[in-house]
Amino acid sequence: MMMTTIHKRLQRNPAIKFCASLKITLTCLTLLFILTFWGTIDQVYNGLYLSQERFFHSFFFTFAGFIPFPGTQLVLWVLFINLICVALVRFVYAWDHLGITIIHAGLLLFFVAAYITFHNTKESQLTLMEKEGSNVSSAYHDWEVALWKEDGGVKDVYAYDTRGLRSGEKLDFSDYDLELTVNHYYPHSEAYSGGTGGILNASGIQALQPAPRQQAPEKNFPGLVATLAGLGPVLLYGGEDKPLKITHQSQDYFLQLRRKHSPMPFLLRLKDFKVEWHPHTQVARSYQSLVDVIVPDGSLQGPLGPFRLSGSREVLISMNKPLRYKDFTLYQASYAIDQWGRESSTLAVVKNSGRLLPYLASFTTVIGLVLHFLLMVFKAKLKH
Repeated sequence: MMMTTIHKRLQRNPAIKFCASLKITLTCLTLLFILTFWGTIDQVYNGLYLSQERFFHSFFFTFAGFIPFPGTQLVLWVLFINLICVALVRFVYAWDHLGITIIHAGLLLFFVAAYITFHNTKESQLTLMEKEGSNVSSAYHDWEVALWKEDGGVKDVYAYDTRGLRSGEKLDFSDYDLELTVNHYYPHSEAYSGGTGGILNASGIQALQPAPRQQAPEKNFPGLVATLAGLGPVLLYGGEDKPLKITHQSQDYFLQLRRKHSPMPFLLRLKDFKVEWHPHTQVARSYQSLVDVIVPDGSLQGPLGPFRLSGSREVLISMNKPLRYKDFTLYQASYAIDQWGRESSTLAVVKNSGRLLPYLASFTTVIGLVLHFLLMVFKAKLKH
């Protein structure tokens, strides 16, 4: 009786009744169609990355320079609230409507899965030469300021995320008795050599200028001009391959603006890489990586931490056969062959803690559809 009373009160609430309007549902579905079509066409002119940021990762964007338009994130949030209000106002909670209720629960679970996937999935990459191993992957678009020292092959790294860096901000590396004060940070920059000199840099760069954002994200390099306490001004550029070596209190340190590194709960060692070519061409038909997956158990301290070197699992990663380990999935992404004929393999690394949720949502929706069909058949037989 109490649940029925609460349900009736919710049905009479004007705000909930408004949000449960089918007009809102149709408007959201229409906007999603427009955004999907528009964003797909825009990729031809502005590239995949910029189109995703503008149409699908935003709440609002402008076209024609000043006209606001809702982004996909806003539309999905409105549709999610709309479905909840529909469940509160329009549903008839009875056994013969159980299938419909389960179907809508599955649809809402899709939204939950999309939210968790969008905000918790981390995409990165790992490039290995044959016989190399690593338990650290590098981000595609995120950057960090990293400072480390090496001791017997072990790197002791401290890093700061560059998102939101502002002039005057201090990066405290207190364990090393070092402090870096940010003078200028450019998310997209161009580097220049020459100038008056006096700036510490690993590649002879002496000046940075802000640059427009490129369509291809791999061509965007950030730049940082900062002051290192006791050592003077330093310049770090994301396009540099080598770190800046500094000496402080008779100890060598390395400072670099690099793509953000993420540790993996296992070490991956590339045993062999194979590529097959289309006949009489230099076009790859398929390529695959034979790797060792070495899981840590703390029994041996190596350059990258404690790992077990015996009893490792051998896995073949190919273009249609990824490696899965807990929340991690590794795909064969690309490869390279240098001028000396040495092969390297690049693996896309995806960490998704909610990867099973879309399957659960699909299963729930299918169960609801089957149950609804069976209930309708049962009701039709009873009438006869």
